[in-house]
Amino acid sequence: MIKDKVIVLAEQHNGYINSRILKEHGVPNVYLTRLVRDKRLEKAFKGIYVTPDTVVDQYFIYSLKYPHVVYSGESSLFLNGLSSKQSVPMEITLPYGVNVPEIDGATVVISRRGNIGLGVVSLETPFGNEVRSYDRERSICDLFMRPDHYDAEDRNYAIREYAGHHLNLEKLYDYAEKLKVYENVRNVFEVLSWN
Repeated sequence: MIKDKVIVLAEQHNGYINSRILKEHGVPNVYLTRLVRDKRLEKAFKGIYVTPDTVVDQYFIYSLKYPHVVYSGESSLFLNGLSSKQSVPMEITLPYGVNVPEIDGATVVISRRGNIGLGVVSLETPFGNEVRSYDRERSICDLFMRPDHYDAEDRNYAIREYAGHHLNLEKLYDYAEKLKVYENVRNVFEVLSWN
């Protein structure tokens, strides 16, 4: 009946299970292997398993595997609804000193900045799982911190979408000041307010 308990635990976690969850409930890891052999679980990523009917959500998998992950760049624009694309290259920011191996399919940005936690929120992926990402204002500021990193069309879309539907100048300017891009951000949003 321990196998059934593992399946129930997976279902309580949106179809995902890993050794950390099993450890919290006093269940040995060997049951993961047995359930894969019984075809009641599938291996989604090293150390992460899903029920057969679960759609694999790469954003969620990386956040389970690496708890310090913060989605940034195009990924945070996408998760915040500020991208016109259906899918984007995955970009992750981690604090300096966190030992994470190379993550397949993701660009990893290591930040030494003291503001790495500025604007971190919990957002829902397209599959309904909660992950850590930068909020809209931080995502917009990042456009100005690394302007060459973004395609001009994507950058313009994000700025216009934010200005048209989500504008919070007080918060945006506060972030921009802390991230040392205030003048550039203010100039762009002043021009937009005149139009």
